[in-house]
Amino acid sequence: MADSLNSQEQACAPWAAVATQLVAAGYLQLVEWVDLFPWNDLSKGNAQERLDIVLLVSQLAVAAFFCRRWLVAMCIGWAAYAGWLYLQVLSWWKPYLLGGRTVGPNWYFARTYKFLPQIGERPTPDADHIVLQLLLLAVLVTGAVAIIRRCRELRAPAAGEPSR
Repeated sequence: MADSLNSQEQACAPWAAVATQLVAAGYLQLVEWVDLFPWNDLSKGNAQERLDIVLLVSQLAVAAFFCRRWLVAMCIGWAAYAGWLYLQVLSWWKPYLLGGRTVGPNWYFARTYKFLPQIGERPTPDADHIVLQLLLLAVLVTGAVAIIRRCRELRAPAAGEPSR
């Protein structure tokens, strides 16, 4: 019973990671292409169409790596998501909390919905990007679990083989 439960948990690990990756990809594409003002502000256009397509293809590729359970590719994809979240922190949270960059009333995200208080003329993270960042965090957590379980799976002896 315990062995069957453990194998079920291991089988779920990559699927939870894939599900969060697909939700993050879907969310990003929704907010980049569909005007949901004031959640996002596409009144000036998307301005990064090619990047959004590259991100979609990349996210789908990483999800496929997790489906196939290719450990090295899973780790590379996980690192890419970690880098993306790092860039989000640098561009949103560092200037918001520590200063160093100011924005004015014509800033691209000036009219989007924000629930955090404005601090001077610092860029305030909007709700759209906070949700994206939380999704990226969920991708990293579920991805790490899937990677750890895959590593354990590869180190464990196959059924019927003697233990070392």
